[in-house]
Amino acid sequence: MQLIKDASQQKLRGAYYTPRPIADFITRWGMSGNTQMDILEPSCGDGVFLESIAQIGKGFRHVVGVEYEAGEAAKARKIAPQGADVKNMDFHRFCLDTEERFNLVVGNPPFIRYQYYDEEQQKLADLIFKKAGLKRTKLTNAWVTFVVGSSLLLKENGKMGFVIPSELLMVKYAKQLRQYLASHFNKINIISFENLVFEEIQQEVVLLLCEKNGTDDHLIEHIEVRDTEKLKTLNPQRLKFPTKHIDFHTDKWTYYFLDKEELDLLEKVKESQMPTIARFADVEVGITTGSNDYFTVPQSVVNMYQLQKYARPMVGRSVQVNSLCFTPQDWRKNVESDAKANLLVFTPDASTDPNEGVRAYLENGERQGIDKGYKTSIRDHWYVIPSIKLSDALFLRRNNLYPKFVLNEAKAYTTDTMHRVFIHEGVNKKAFVASYYNSLSFVFAEIQGRNFGGGCLELMPSEVGGIRLPYREENAAIFDKIDEMLRAKKSSDEILDYTDGFILRQGYGFSEKEVAMARSIWHKIMNRRLGRETLEKKIDLNGKKEDMTKPKSPRVKQLDFFEILRQYPDSIVENSFVCEDIRYRDSKGNSDFLPQANKEEMEHILQKDMGKNCLISLVKKDNFDQYLDHTAKIYYTGKKFPSTVALNQLYYFMPYLKGKGIRDLYFIKVARVGSRKEGQSDNDPNDLRLVFEIEYIGQMFEEYKAFDLKIWRTFTDTTIGKIRENVQL
Repeated sequence: MQLIKDASQQKLRGAYYTPRPIADFITRWGMSGNTQMDILEPSCGDGVFLESIAQIGKGFRHVVGVEYEAGEAAKARKIAPQGADVKNMDFHRFCLDTEERFNLVVGNPPFIRYQYYDEEQQKLADLIFKKAGLKRTKLTNAWVTFVVGSSLLLKENGKMGFVIPSELLMVKYAKQLRQYLASHFNKINIISFENLVFEEIQQEVVLLLCEKNGTDDHLIEHIEVRDTEKLKTLNPQRLKFPTKHIDFHTDKWTYYFLDKEELDLLEKVKESQMPTIARFADVEVGITTGSNDYFTVPQSVVNMYQLQKYARPMVGRSVQVNSLCFTPQDWRKNVESDAKANLLVFTPDASTDPNEGVRAYLENGERQGIDKGYKTSIRDHWYVIPSIKLSDALFLRRNNLYPKFVLNEAKAYTTDTMHRVFIHEGVNKKAFVASYYNSLSFVFAEIQGRNFGGGCLELMPSEVGGIRLPYREENAAIFDKIDEMLRAKKSSDEILDYTDGFILRQGYGFSEKEVAMARSIWHKIMNRRLGRETLEKKIDLNGKKEDMTKPKSPRVKQLDFFEILRQYPDSIVENSFVCEDIRYRDSKGNSDFLPQANKEEMEHILQKDMGKNCLISLVKKDNFDQYLDHTAKIYYTGKKFPSTVALNQLYYFMPYLKGKGIRDLYFIKVARVGSRKEGQSDNDPNDLRLVFEIEYIGQMFEEYKAFDLKIWRTFTDTTIGKIRENVQL
């Protein structure tokens, strides 16, 4: 395979070879009960699948392996079955040129992202998609091309078994593939793993096992096992009879691990014509400010700079909304607590405002480089935020247990941490929002959304619009009660115990068993996402509650730098530092630096920012000097970074000097994806790391303090307040 030159060969080839138990299982499944098979391995690497075929020793007539790397092809030939034809060539070219057809295709296609293909390789991939009647996009990973190409080489009743990323089940770029597989195969089995199979890349994978049999059936099954050892005890015969019908109208395959009875209930809901949120409202992303920390400020900053003319009520964090209705009183409480409860909506002429404080604040923004940000720099006036619209309701974008949906009586603006919901005319607003708080809507929120780092559930506007909503005007009667329960911090199950009876049983006529099953489905999907059992109560089908136990903490997965770069090509977060009591200076008296705080000023910062997120990271001794003299401007992570850290909420950074501990506080100006030697002649642009552009603020402690690095003994994601609580001053 001809690939670009800059990346490492392992990264380019996607050469993360298959554990033997997986190769053995797929081979046993594919060859079970068959004789005289023609078998293809399209990406044979060092030959682990060919070795599995050879060990079985019967059931095949002819075996073909394809491998681009000459050295790997030579290894594969040594262990392949006698008479096997291992071709040292590009599979894309083989797929387009060969006239051979196969009973079975098995393998582990390379995980190669689109940017690693050269122009000729892109053209070959496009031809394979065109041959299958599909359209390839630039986001399409190589494994998708291998799956599509291999399906074209199957005989009429052929089988195909692959190791592929679990993103098959949910990502948008694989939607076309899911539809293609569903329509072209009669049986599909998906096997997933609780534990990681490829620890060196922290990549979740599934086994995709597809079969044609000439019938009109289109069935699917999803089985989960703990690890590759447990796979050894799974009988391939179990995969002969999948029981669940593929839903051609759903975008994702994330819930086929549910029981057939549970899927039947969800199908009943769809067939009942229960409407979706989109029937009653339009959902849009929140306001994109370009720098939330600069444009969203507490009342103290408004007063300091006399910004009252431009300040508008806003809410931007989930902790500021603990109710069903966000009222003017709630907003005032946020103001009194000095939360960021104001959005600065500047007009084009603000830069010439006669108020000196307004001009000083704008100049302050330019000094910090806010005007140079990606979003701000493309505006006619960098400080004028576009799309300033008030919405009737707010829907949180990223959530833990369940997504919050809130009526916006305070007429507050929101940033892109929440979605804006514009309710159609004639819809009872209280009934509309209250109708969401039931087990079935929570289930469909899980199905519509996607998993984000650390088990977080993220929904985009179109996905929010797809949530099923049992709306009735009568549901307005329970609005105040739900609001009261949320404010009293009742558990989600306590709230659902109340709402399910009114909304689902009385309002929609679902039976007690069906309502209990809906709750059980929600728990099952949510717990799987979180990687743990919830501490709340679980409802069994008889309505009996039982305590859930909490097992061991899940293994922390590695962040996919390439995926983050795709989502955030410029920066993940851009912060601005605002502290009215500190003069801007550096050691030489320059005014374009962030403040270096004395002891009194430092205490003021810490008291003000107790809730701000801080990343503590290990620094090795060969990098000590720049942190000891406070000249550090850039912190590069290693090749691994935990996916559990909420990158978009990071504000401060503290280096943990190996053998010393933590002492100094730095401000994170920008967090982005970059390369370790960017700007240097020997830079490898594909050696991706997280890059934090930092500025020294001051000493949090007089001496270095020990602190527990909880993630891989390298990182801790915490807050300023928790650091002060856990370190003895």
